Amino acid sequence: MISNSELKHRLKNIKLVVTDVDGTLTNENNVIGETTKALVPKLRERGIMFSFATQRIHSSIVDYAKELKLELPIMTINGALIRDLKGNDISKSVIPQKKVIKALNLASKYFVRIALCYNDEIIYTEDNSVLKDFLFRLGANYRLVESYEKYTDQVLEIIMLGNEKRVIKHIQRKMNFPNKFFLTARYYRSSRSMGVYHLEIRKSGTTKKEGLKKLAKYLKLKKSEIAVIGDWYNDRDLFEYGGLNIALQNTVPELKNKAHYITKCSNNEDGVGEFLQLLDEVTT
Repeated sequence: MISNSELKHRLKNIKLVVTDVDGTLTNENNVIGETTKALVPKLRERGIMFSFATQRIHSSIVDYAKELKLELPIMTINGALIRDLKGNDISKSVIPQKKVIKALNLASKYFVRIALCYNDEIIYTEDNSVLKDFLFRLGANYRLVESYEKYTDQVLEIIMLGNEKRVIKHIQRKMNFPNKFFLTARYYRSSRSMGVYHLEIRKSGTTKKEGLKKLAKYLKLKKSEIAVIGDWYNDRDLFEYGGLNIALQNTVPELKNKAHYITKCSNNEDGVGEFLQLLDEVTT
């Protein structure tokens, strides 16, 4: 946390606000708050831009971007894709085809569920259909295919799911070594289902932090000109970027400890709108 005077001083330099979506921008009903919807275009008129950094795939976030009339590229799949609404890619981190095949073989060997994530859809087979019930990738288009054989190209993320922590961590080690220069495999326990473990595999260097670096370079902005808003552990990378860190009232303690400002409101009370209102007052 920083003092009010320091906060106001830093807010005056902000030219871009980047926010997570689920649990941050949207409430429990997946709706954007009215204050946020009113202030995003108002701030844009004064040169303060707005964008997303989300775990979601691109197609599932387009409607929100249109609702706020965003003109900037948006960051999806935790930084694997940065694309504007016209379909222009600023950055796209594709997993090498050989690594996709290796992951499929490991999933088969250890009886772990697996799905492949692309720009606009998540591919799964009949044997992996249960995975849909545990992913919680809101708004995603899922497509059932007979086999993964024809779908190992242009993969942006590999998602694995299992009930045994030991097995998931073993696969994580297998994918990270000797592939560390090519891949990053991250394991975590499901926040909603006890005894379910996830493994997310993306091209090495693919994080929200690295994605924000690319977006900032594209927009020719300094760290001091960027504010980020998040609520969950996968927003840790955003908070490590070096801009102004904003946490909502519902944010996990780890991120609150890294925040420069914590809103009084949660995502269900339009905490993003609360911050934008403060930004509007300071920069008017």
